[in-house]
Amino acid sequence: MSRYLEEAATLLRKAAATNEENNRKYPSHLTEGRERIANHFATLAAIDNGLLPADTIRDVLGAITRQDS
Repeated sequence: MSRYLEEAATLLRKAAATNEENNRKYPSHLTEGRERIANHFATLAAIDNGLLPADTIRDVLGAITRQDS
């Protein structure tokens, strides 16, 4: 994993810890934070494996579609 991906993962771990601490009493907020962080980790995993994340592909396809219109 590149230095940049490692740094992003470190920051996500800090965000996850903060989410757990700050939202302990609010299950819905805790779950939303966990889902958001898991999505970001999945994005990092895709990039680390040489794949484009789904959101990036959607953005690129949307830009191409708009250019053709």
